[in-house]
Amino acid sequence: MENDFYDSTGRPWKEANFDLKYFWAVFVALTALATTFANALVLLAVWKDPNKNLQRSPSNLLIASQAIADFFVGLVQEPLCAWWILTFSSIAVHAIEAVSSLFLVSSVLHAVALSFDRYVAVARPLQHNVTITKRRVFLWILVIWISSIVYMSYRTILRELNYSITLINIISGAHTVLPSVISVLFYIRLYCMLKNLRKGARDLDESGKMVINAYQRERNMTKAMVVALCLFLFCLTPWFVFYQVIGACPTCEEHESYQMYLFAIFYYIFTMKSLLNPFLYAWRLPKYKAVFKTLLKTGRNNHRRIEVINLSETS
Repeated sequence: MENDFYDSTGRPWKEANFDLKYFWAVFVALTALATTFANALVLLAVWKDPNKNLQRSPSNLLIASQAIADFFVGLVQEPLCAWWILTFSSIAVHAIEAVSSLFLVSSVLHAVALSFDRYVAVARPLQHNVTITKRRVFLWILVIWISSIVYMSYRTILRELNYSITLINIISGAHTVLPSVISVLFYIRLYCMLKNLRKGARDLDESGKMVINAYQRERNMTKAMVVALCLFLFCLTPWFVFYQVIGACPTCEEHESYQMYLFAIFYYIFTMKSLLNPFLYAWRLPKYKAVFKTLLKTGRNNHRRIEVINLSETS
């Protein structure tokens, strides 16, 4: 494959880091375990919620779908990275490229859907239950995953057929930058609306008061979504920009070992979002905390019951 600077041309980096490969492989593997476990807890909370409150909310279904993507980052993508560190295999490189493109676009489209959900919840509170229904959210989730799989498929085909890296970068940018901008614009629009309403708080009509009340009611979740979006952009931008620059920079081959260090650092930061997302999307929200506490109490009670049964059988 052409232009794989981290594949066949990174010999200086490989030779310099050969002795450390086991350390880095274990480090990435531990990150993979933590990512898988953290997102599995989010999915467990939605699935095992005793009162089914999380399942009733369309917003939480989007969070669960994002958790599925992050779960497979820990289960598939990061172990592939550990495999590459141990073997420097070109097959691992191609597999990492494919799954990275899948989960990247999936995360971006989930961010757009969650941003739109928060915008409607605050700016159009009366329309939220009509606009954001479970049926529509299931449809959105289906479209998100189908779009991500289609993107992964044709991008991988273009790479394998040695199409121009510039063309591939343009396609990647269209699928990444544009949705990210849309997500940011939703929150900017929401911020401007709330700012204007607060300035004229004394003269608000009923619709304005409803928007303020909706924001107060949805504040925790909206803030969580904003922080998660900022984290996503922070983790994505260095790796994405670096990848685009390398593909369009013929003179960069003179500094292959430095490229490899930067690629490894930026790529690891990019994957870290999947580990941190559960803490931002779910664990800081009261509804999820309540479910986690309930599940923990249920587990303790079941453990005590088993101990009592065992004691009664032995006595």
